[in-house]
Formats: sequence, C-alpha cells, structure tokens
Amino acid sequence: MTYFLVKLILSAQVTLTDLPEALPLLRLNINENKSKISSMGGYAIAESLVWGDSTSQILKEEFDIIVLADCVYYEEALDPLVQTLQCFTNTITKKPTMYLTQEMRDSEVQKRLWTKFFEKLNEIFNVEQIPEEEQHKNYRSPDILLFKITKK
Repeated sequence: MTYFLVKLILSAQVTLTDLPEALPLLRLNINENKSKISSMGGYAIAESLVWGDSTSQILKEEFDIIVLADCVYYEEALDPLVQTLQCFTNTITKKPTMYLTQEMRDSEVQKRLWTKFFEKLNEIFNVEQIPEEEQHKNYRSPDILLFKITKK
C-alpha cells in the first residue's frame, strides 16, 4: 500500500513510497502527471520503503508531513508499520505530523486488526481523530476515519 511522505520547501516536495515491485507503476504515474505537478511548483519522486527495514536510506531523511492511506490490512504488517513510523519521528530537527486515513470495513478480521493497531499506535503517539464535520465536504465519508498523529 502506498503512503506519502511530504517534504515542504516553498511548494510541495513529495516522496511517494511503496514496495520495490510497485515502484515502476508509481514512477509511471508521477511521470504521467509531471506537468501538472510542476505547474503548481511541486515535485514528486518515488522511493522504496519496506516497513520494518531500519536500514532504509529514506529513514535518514526528515519530513514535515506523513500521509498514510489504508495501511492496516494484515496482522504481520502492524509491528513493522509502527516501527517505521517511529523511525520517521525519531529525527534530529523535525517532528513530522502524520495523517492516517482508514476505511472501516465490517469484517471481524479488519475490526480486530484496527483495534490492535490503534492500541500499538497509542502507546507511542498522540492520536487525535478529526471529526467528519471538520473534514472537506467533498472528500469525507462516514466509513473513512481520519486521524492526526504526533509523537508523545
């Protein structure tokens, strides 16, 4: 699952991450949208990120904002995802704000995974749910939760 690491320098400088095998498609999408991105003064790149791999070079970078979308989908990924988020917030100068969006599905497996992930997240981070009425009216949905996450 892709999530976005945003580095703000005058205009949006975005690093999109995914598993190595997904990078060709991610880079193709960036290339297809390059003129639109640059017309707004932005820049986007794609980098490999395997959750839980503490040797990844991208973990040495510092980001202002990290956006995660639908990242909670199987139990084996929970600890590596939390470890990776910890690495991104253990920086010298910047303490990024993270935003997590998650579609809540009705399956018992998904509910159990979400509860377990949320418990792990709350041990390390401040997690604040952004009420639906405070979200953009065109992009909010009652079955999609949005959270702001910061380091404790």
